[in-house]
Amino acid sequence: MLSHAADQLVYESMDPDVAVLVWPDQAAQQERFDRAGLPRLWLVEPGAVPPVSSSCLEDWLRLPAEDTDVRARIASLTLRALRHPARPTLDGHGQFKFHGHVVFLSPVEQNLATPLVAHFGEAVGDEELIRSTWLDGAGTEQTLRVHVSRLRRRLAPIGLTVTSIRGFGYVLHAIAP
Repeated sequence: MLSHAADQLVYESMDPDVAVLVWPDQAAQQERFDRAGLPRLWLVEPGAVPPVSSSCLEDWLRLPAEDTDVRARIASLTLRALRHPARPTLDGHGQFKFHGHVVFLSPVEQNLATPLVAHFGEAVGDEELIRSTWLDGAGTEQTLRVHVSRLRRRLAPIGLTVTSIRGFGYVLHAIAP
């Protein structure tokens, strides 16, 4: 059985992508995890009101909790996270993040990725991608294909791909497990 002493709770998740936190002690972390789209399991202190959330990436158990119950909730959150991928983020310096993984993009890749991230899971037309990638108007459909191929190879290790939609454009999405 998993119990809690206020100053000492150590539970190592079998899935490093699922955070195990104590409620309400670590309640301030909730917004950060929401923004990042990361799954979390709250271990609720006895007598505390549990968190209310509409996120499918959040669950809770009241302490003390059986180890098998904690492991089952972690497994469930892991599966939910695979079905509901978080939106990747891209900062102004080419740092691309998805599910805690980071890759750094070249300026051209960053310009190309910006509209794809903004429309994650949705199709973006060739013309919009060319305009956003080559601000001087020097881009063509052939150069777009070359750079999409490079971006695809760069993002594959972090679980993302860019799929071509014949005659229209491209879509950025998570790779199905």
